[in-house]
Amino acid sequence: MDLGALFMDAARYTKGTFWGRWKDALKLLVSMVIFPLYSGYIVQVLRGENPAPPVKWSMGMFLDGIKLCLIWVLYAIPVLVAFMVLVGSVVILYVTDGVSAIEPYLTEIIGGTLIVFVLYILTGLFVNLAMIRFARERRFFAAFSFGEIWRCIDRIGLWQYVAAVVLVSAFVNAVIALVMLIPDEVVAFVLFALVTIPLGIFQSRYYARIYDLAME
Repeated sequence: MDLGALFMDAARYTKGTFWGRWKDALKLLVSMVIFPLYSGYIVQVLRGENPAPPVKWSMGMFLDGIKLCLIWVLYAIPVLVAFMVLVGSVVILYVTDGVSAIEPYLTEIIGGTLIVFVLYILTGLFVNLAMIRFARERRFFAAFSFGEIWRCIDRIGLWQYVAAVVLVSAFVNAVIALVMLIPDEVVAFVLFALVTIPLGIFQSRYYARIYDLAME
């Protein structure tokens, strides 16, 4: 799997979404306000439509967007619950008797932190392909076919897939970090909203191509 080629393909695809298509760009900007519409467009990208499809608002697009958001939330729940339990336990111990109450359980707290971290990583690996399966199969529960998703990861190669996720995550986070360094909060917020749109399309195309390669 050539990560450089995948990266450049996603970049060209994202450019093609906006270059010379100001009406689509404007519609995507408005779609960010009515967020399920933007997510619905992402579903079309995840389906592998190439070139980037025109932005045509519809009830189907809106519902697809809601389903995609719901899939993300359902995958995030175990991580959030585990994190809240960990933090809640530490807070209760601290309130009971300060730092001295935490020290005897330090090993368990470190272990719990590692568990939450591993769960977060696994969720991230699964949810990307889960959303693609939903988009391709056009069935909500296809996103929760864990066996099929794991077989897809196995075909990609676990460590190759991890490297692909790390690469795109580093790029996206670097762009966001640069935007957030802008001292003017209003300008930073506006730019953050603007870069979120192409970054979402970029990542969706990137993962869609990885899925395609796994299915070949």
